[in-house]
This record gives sequence, C-alpha cells and structure tokens, in this order.
Amino acid sequence: MDGETATATVAGCAQVFDLHALKDFAADKRVRKMLFKTDQLWSEIACYEPGQSTVMHTHPKEEEAIFVLEGTAHMSIDGEEVVVEAGSIVKFPRSVMHDVRNLGPERCVIMFLKVNPRVLSGPKVLSRSVDG
Repeated sequence: MDGETATATVAGCAQVFDLHALKDFAADKRVRKMLFKTDQLWSEIACYEPGQSTVMHTHPKEEEAIFVLEGTAHMSIDGEEVVVEAGSIVKFPRSVMHDVRNLGPERCVIMFLKVNPRVLSGPKVLSRSVDG
C-alpha cells in the first residue's frame, strides 16, 4: 500500500527493518513505504515495476541519499543522466532537480534517506564573541 508505515523489530534501543520483506509492488504505480520519521531523520522504501517512475522534483531544504537495493535506477540529477545499479548509493545536494525511473525489464527497489526538514528550519543559534 502506498504511504503505509513499515514495522520494525526492536533490538535494544534500535529498530531493524527487513527491507526485502517490506518490498511491495502494484501494477498501476510505484509503491512507497515509510520506514521511519524522527525529529532528525526519515527514510522510505520505493518499489518500481518496469516502466514506473517518480516525477521530476526537488527538495529545497534537504540533501538526499538514494540506495538502490534491487534492479537498476535511471535518474536525471540536475540534468545529468545517471544509471545506478543495485548495491550503489547516490548522494546529491539540496535544491537539485531529480527523478527516478525504472527503464529496465526487472523490478527496481530503492531506499532514500533525508534529514527531517524541521531540523533544518529550526531555531537559529546566535554566536557571541567573548572579549579577552
């Protein structure tokens, strides 16, 4: 189901997500599942059947890292075509136009990780000079 939150097992103070068990596909559109969203960090998994994609978009506040778990992701990142095989991670800065497309014959699964935008727009810290 698109937009559902994944369930993790707990190991002490950590959560463990079995990404392969969380894979889910639909014939009409890519499927996204929220892994976690905390005050500082959030992550989702996205599953693409052949021919499915995410529209071109940007994140004005957050940098993003996309890890390709399965298949091959075709991305346009700031106008440059990038082909990313399973086992690779792509990190790009904020405010960069990008998309994700599955142009191959196999399924594609990605996980992305971002800093929560609320952290980035939090209160500003004022620095003071100290006279010596």
